[in-house]
Amino acid sequence: MIPKSKRGLKPVTKKTPDSARYYLHGDTKELDSNLYYCAFCDAFRPRSHFTETIHDARYDGDHQSRYKRSRDAWKVIRSKNRASIARNILRLYRPMGAPNMIAQLPVTEKARTGRFYRWLKRQAERDDPIGDLGVDVQRDKAYPAGTDSVPTIRTYLLHRRVSDEVLQALEEAYQEFKSKTRRRSGLSLKLRFEVFRADDYKCRICGASVREGTRLEVDHKVAVSKGGTDDRANLWTLCFKCNQGKDAAEL
Repeated sequence: MIPKSKRGLKPVTKKTPDSARYYLHGDTKELDSNLYYCAFCDAFRPRSHFTETIHDARYDGDHQSRYKRSRDAWKVIRSKNRASIARNILRLYRPMGAPNMIAQLPVTEKARTGRFYRWLKRQAERDDPIGDLGVDVQRDKAYPAGTDSVPTIRTYLLHRRVSDEVLQALEEAYQEFKSKTRRRSGLSLKLRFEVFRADDYKCRICGASVREGTRLEVDHKVAVSKGGTDDRANLWTLCFKCNQGKDAAEL
């Protein structure tokens, strides 16, 4: 753990009167080899504590990914402010070759892949565009499975020359992934894609397309608040900006 007020300080390799031990997630406690540092808890725990993949619902990630984060943070600390440091300020150190139980474990899929990719894999049984996307990403060995960044994934898919439907499926999938629900409320995904396909994945007002990175939405021509229904004839595709500007007005 790094105290917020101590970040960026020059590390030392030896203990000094003004130094403090920096622990990576899973490091063995120096004075008690039966305890290990847990960065999730900010406390030392017995080995059995690390047998669970995610041991507290308040935290995201598994033990291996948390170890990697703390290891990367330590590399940054070591590289910063090597030339100078104020005197009599707490210094951070970590012994070379400090024993770490996580570093000795085999790498799991969760340490190699992003949460969005793992979520997509679980959708592969669905009979809709998101399910098709889940199947495709598993078959594609070059897919950037380690990232949750939609712009990065979108750029990759564009290089693969995928269809507009795949690009829209990515946007719909990510929105559903963020909402943490099996299906988003409102119009069904099937009906939404019927509208997108009919409008060629373009905004009916300004013409912006999903291929340009535009966020598309299905809108009611006559607002529900004014008696509009979910009938197909009352639905059309608008980009986010046009939909916001239209509000409840009838066009």
